[in-house]
Amino acid sequence: MLLRSEDKQHIDYEENWPLHYYEITDINERERILKKLISESRDNEEDLSQNERRLEILLKRYPETTIKGTRKDNFITAWMNLLITGRMGINFLNKSRIKKEVTGYLKDLCILDFPLDDILIAEWEDFAGYWIKSCIEDKTYDSTIFGIIRLSDKNLAMKIASDMIDMSYNIPGKFGLESYCEPFRAVLKKKFISMIENGDSYWNEFEPS
Repeated sequence: MLLRSEDKQHIDYEENWPLHYYEITDINERERILKKLISESRDNEEDLSQNERRLEILLKRYPETTIKGTRKDNFITAWMNLLITGRMGINFLNKSRIKKEVTGYLKDLCILDFPLDDILIAEWEDFAGYWIKSCIEDKTYDSTIFGIIRLSDKNLAMKIASDMIDMSYNIPGKFGLESYCEPFRAVLKKKFISMIENGDSYWNEFEPS
């Protein structure tokens, strides 16, 4: 089994806040609890500021518009668009357009033109964990030859690592934006290694020098 095992227990989400913040999988409920805590922490400037920042990032990642009742994850959308657009052939006719699109996707991921702090890093960690788990559980991602043959655990892990480094280094690097992605790439690496058995060795196969 590729993923490290996790113990799951019933949790009071507001206890030891924000320890269990990302265990609130219902985004509407996550927003509701945040707004409740904001209204209750008017006399605690530090708690108020942190929860308002969490709400800002939540609304950036999950706008209120929905797709079939589910709130759109802007991070996932930006990541997928970056993957597709960034791997297109680039020439003098389309370079400006592709750079503009890639820059927009990096903004949607809060990599560009957005303040960096521990709360944003935590959001990136949650996104990275969700993406890695989705890749492992998606039968189309972990297969080849039209889904007929499943990848081995090693090859699947290497594919995930390769995609993550492409998205956070190689693709932005085509437009001189790779340095802006360093904090994001560090989060991806940390999460990958924490979730994947032998993750450090797989990541190092593709680590930029």
